[in-house]
Amino acid sequence: MGLWQTSKDREKLLKQFVLHHSVTHSDGEKTFVNLVQKTLEQLPYFKESKRIHFAHTDDNRRALIAHYEGVKNKDTIVLINHFDTVGVDDYAEYKNLAFDADKITERFKKNNAYLDPDAIEDLNSSEYLFGRGVMDMKAGLMLHISLIEKAIIEEWDINLILVTVPDEEVGSKGMLAAIEVLKTLKEEKDLNIRLHLNSEPTFQQEGSDTNHYVYSGTIGKIMPAVFVHGLETHVGNALNGISSNYIMSYINQKLEYNTEFIETYKDETTPPLVSLYMRDIKDHYDVQTPFKSVSLYNAFIFNRNAKEVFETFNHIVKEAVDDCTKVLNKQFDTGFYSNELSIPVMTYGELYKKAVHEIGKEKVDTIITRAEEKVTESHMKSVQIVDDLMATMRSMGPAVISFYTPPYYPAANSSDDLEVRLAVAEVIRSASEIGRISEEVRYFNGICDLSYVKYTTNNLSDAMYEENTPSFGRSYAIPFESIREISAPIINIGPIGKDAHKVSERLLKESAFYELPHILESVIKNCYMKNTVE
Repeated sequence: MGLWQTSKDREKLLKQFVLHHSVTHSDGEKTFVNLVQKTLEQLPYFKESKRIHFAHTDDNRRALIAHYEGVKNKDTIVLINHFDTVGVDDYAEYKNLAFDADKITERFKKNNAYLDPDAIEDLNSSEYLFGRGVMDMKAGLMLHISLIEKAIIEEWDINLILVTVPDEEVGSKGMLAAIEVLKTLKEEKDLNIRLHLNSEPTFQQEGSDTNHYVYSGTIGKIMPAVFVHGLETHVGNALNGISSNYIMSYINQKLEYNTEFIETYKDETTPPLVSLYMRDIKDHYDVQTPFKSVSLYNAFIFNRNAKEVFETFNHIVKEAVDDCTKVLNKQFDTGFYSNELSIPVMTYGELYKKAVHEIGKEKVDTIITRAEEKVTESHMKSVQIVDDLMATMRSMGPAVISFYTPPYYPAANSSDDLEVRLAVAEVIRSASEIGRISEEVRYFNGICDLSYVKYTTNNLSDAMYEENTPSFGRSYAIPFESIREISAPIINIGPIGKDAHKVSERLLKESAFYELPHILESVIKNCYMKNTVE
C-alpha cells in the first residue's frame, strides 16, 4: 500500500513536517533537509542508491534534489516546493504552538480572538488544518513525496525530480542554487524536462470561495530604486543647500501608483508600483538638513522585462526632477540658487563608469567590497554601495541615481503552451470528477520560484539588470544562462488554502489529502506519460 498513499498517512506526514519549524534564516531551516532526507530514505529506492543530491547556498543552507528515474523514458517533470516559512510573532502568546497543527487548532477552538469570522467558520467546520506552514507550503512537499512514492510502487516510466528549497520567502537563494544541480542532472542523465510543476496553495478570491485554481504562469517582481544626493546645510540657512527629501517628494509623487507600470493580460491586472521603503539616511535628529534619501519600489510584471521597466522608471524620474528644479528656480534666486539649478539623473551603471574613470577600478571595487560588509540585508547592500560611491564623488554636487535592488523574479507564463493547455484541461476534468470546481488563473500572484525555471527575458535585459544592480555578481546573482539550460513550461497545481502569512493560515484537508493526489496523478499519467503531443 505504501507509507503515504492514504489521506490519513498524508496528513500525518504533513504534521511531521510542520512540527519541525523552519522559519527563514533560522537553525530549523538549516536542519529541515535532514528530515526530508530521512523521510525519503524510508523508501528503499532512495536508501539504497545515490539519488539524493544537495545544493548549497553561500550562507550554509541547503536545498535537496531527489531523482526518481523512469524505466527507459528521458521525459522529466520537476516538482518544486519550498520548506521555509515566515515567522510566528503574529501568534503572540500562542507562538509556541504555531508549528503543532493539532494543538494550535484546538487552542483556537478555545479562544478564537485571533481569527476573523470567516476563519472562525472554517475552524468550527473541522474541515481545515491550522498552523504555520500547513498551506505555505509544506503541503506541497508532502504531496510531491507521496506522488514519488506512487511512481516507485507502480514503476512509472517518467522521471520525477523533487526540488525542495529554503529561502523562498526572502531571496530564493535555495532555488537559485538548486538550478545548477538541476542543470548538471539534466546534462549527465540526458533528461528532457517537459514541465516544472510547483504546488503552492491556491489564493482564494474571497472568504467563501471553495473553488480550486490552477495557475499557468507566475507574476514577476522587480525592485527599482532611487538614491537622491542633495546638499547639506544648517536649517537656519536652508537656501544654502537642497533637501534630498524635497527632491524625493517630487519623484515619489510621480512614481507611486503610476498607471504606466500596470500591465494587463486578458482579464488579469498587476497591482500598481508602490514604495516599500523610503527614508532619509540620517542616524539621528539634528538641525542639518537631510541630504541623502532613498526609496525602493515594488513593480509587478506580466510581460515586461528588467530593461523595459527601467526605461519607463528612468523617464518618470527625470520628469520629476525637472519639475522639482523648475519650481525651485522660479521661487529662489539667492544663496545656492543664485545660478540656475540643474540636478543630473543617472543610472548606477553610469555612476560606476564615471567613478572608475575618475578614481580607478581598483579603488571603486574596494569601496564596493567594504560597502557590502557594512550591512547584512541583500537589498540594503545595493543602497550602501550607491551611498558610499556618491560620498566619494561629492564633486558631482546634487544628483539622483536610479538602480535596482534584489530580489528580481522574472515573470513567466505558459498559458499558450500546448502541453500546459492540456494539463490545465486535465486539472479541471479530474477535479470535477471528484466534485471540485477548478478554474485557470494565468498568473500566480503570490510570487514563487517558478520565475527561475522558464527563461523569458533576453540578453539585453539581463545585461542591463546586472549593470544596474550594484550587488550583482558579488552578494547577489541570478544564473540566467543556467536558467536557459533547464527552461521548460511551468504550472502551479496546489491545494486549497487560506490566509498565507497570517495567524489564520489554514489548509482544506479534503483538498490536500484526497483531491490533489488524484489530480496530480491524473495530470502526469494522462498528459505526460502518453503521447499527447506529436
